[in-house]
Parts: sequence; structure tokens; C-alpha cells
Amino acid sequence: MTKKKIYLGKIVAPHGVRGLFKVEFYNNNFSNIKTYKNKIYIGCLQINLEKKFSKGKLTICKSEMYNSREDVKRFIGKELWIDESNLEKEGQNDYFHKDLIGCKVYNKNNEFLGKVIAVHNFGAGDLLELGKNYKYMIRFYDLNKQGIDTQGKIIKLSKNYEL
Repeated sequence: MTKKKIYLGKIVAPHGVRGLFKVEFYNNNFSNIKTYKNKIYIGCLQINLEKKFSKGKLTICKSEMYNSREDVKRFIGKELWIDESNLEKEGQNDYFHKDLIGCKVYNKNNEFLGKVIAVHNFGAGDLLELGKNYKYMIRFYDLNKQGIDTQGKIIKLSKNYEL
């Protein structure tokens, strides 16, 4: 069975001389590393991470695999990933960005706007990019949880976007 990789972040630099390293997580809400013990990989290697502290946008981590700065240097730039089947949702109505890709989006008047082809974040919140030559991005802020049906692949907006 082929694993579907979900990339969590990458190792960007060593931190100090005792094997600590800096990780840039792609999702700034990835805080409970302990939940994913024995589930995170670098390439084909399974790695257990221990969060030591945060420093700006980076997380300083430790792993039993690394005991020195030189050990860490071999993995700089390598991405951390988890198998999709190991992702855990916090609540029943939670979803991942990947769940929104392919959803049909309808405005408040039930007019079809397009399908979600990507989810972006340029620093001011998540945005949905739609296909079908839709020229605007939809602010995540304008979605309500009741309007998102990831099983049926439908999103109904609480605001009225134009066609």
C-alpha cells in the first residue's frame, strides 16, 4: 500500500551544538507533536520529535536520532511528513485544507461559483482559489462551518459573492 504523504514542515537549521534543530511547520497550529509519536518521517526514516520551545515562527525540536550539530546538518532542508491516515481531527466538524480541494462552491443565492482548486494563506487568513475562471479568492472568514460538507464536496457561502 502506497502512503499518501502530508508534508508538515522542514528542518531549516541546527540550534546549538547538542542536536537541537529548528523546524518551520507549514501549519502554525501544529503544536501537539506528542500526538504523532512514531508517525512522523524524514524521507524513509521514522523520527520522533520533542518540542523544546518556539522561537519566532520556528519550533526548536529534539530527536533521539540527533546528538550533535553535525548529525542535524545532514537533514537541513529535508521535509517532515506524516501518512494521511495518521492525521487526527480534533472535532467531528473539523477538516483539513486537502478536504476542501474539489468542493463545489455556491454563494448565498445558491449560484455555482466554481470548484476549490487551492487553499492559500498570504498572512491575512486562508483564501479559497476557485477554478472555472472565477477571478476572486474567497475569504475563509466568509465560510460558516454549517455550510461546509466535505463528504458531499459542497461549500455554501454565508455572503453573496458575484459570478
